[in-house]
Amino acid sequence: MKVETFIIGNKEYTAGKMNAFDAGRLLIKLKGIISPALSQLGQGEDLQNGNMMDLLSGLDEKTHEDVIFPILSAAGAYSIEGKRKIASAMDMNMCFTVDTLFDFYLLVWEVLKLNFTPFIGQVTSHFGNRNTEPQVEA
Repeated sequence: MKVETFIIGNKEYTAGKMNAFDAGRLLIKLKGIISPALSQLGQGEDLQNGNMMDLLSGLDEKTHEDVIFPILSAAGAYSIEGKRKIASAMDMNMCFTVDTLFDFYLLVWEVLKLNFTPFIGQVTSHFGNRNTEPQVEA
């Protein structure tokens, strides 16, 4: 597993590339939640304030349990300072506080970029960045 190190809020975290099955399975779960932000990521755009709100708008408690924590687990997200894997609500609470909550989401974003940027970029270059949803006329 290729492991990357991220410095977020003066703390060090690591995460790696997922296996293909986990990445594919979790990408399907992500599709409806953060597709606007992922399409911008595939175009090489950086995370900006506007699309961060798009990213967060699809999150709820179920998303944490069903999508975010499985992604962090599959990527082996780890807090160097906390000496702890980050794969559950308890791990989140041990590694982050209310004051560093945004750092948690930055870690999630880095893990998403690490694992899905190549796929999103390839899809975008192959199919283009167009809306494939059927248009409904009123």
